Amino acid sequence: MDDTNGPARACTSEPPVDAISAEQPGLARLRAELDAIDDRLLEDIRARIDVCVRIAEVKRHQGIPMMQPGRVNLVQSRAEEFARANGLSPDFLRSLYELMIGETCRVEDVVIGSNGDTNRATG
Repeated sequence: MDDTNGPARACTSEPPVDAISAEQPGLARLRAELDAIDDRLLEDIRARIDVCVRIAEVKRHQGIPMMQPGRVNLVQSRAEEFARANGLSPDFLRSLYELMIGETCRVEDVVIGSNGDTNRATG
């Protein structure tokens, strides 16, 4: 299912991307569809981090600790439930959310320790 066309293509028997020709318009259309989904996914990740920056600002102003284990568990559980309900791997979504939550924690740490300079959170 990996369509990165990168050097670590573990599960593929497809020819290299430059071998895709006009004789395979179905594949080109599907890849264009996948690219559009990736664009939306990346925008949603950016939007999620933007909201987390705003959450960190509230935490900073109200003296709330950055780490909220109950919230982390809730988000992880929701992702696992979604996976099970939609025929996806709960382990995959748990891993994906671990990465996103890790980045969120990094950003929140920067914002909470920045004294209001939220530009530091994304750099």
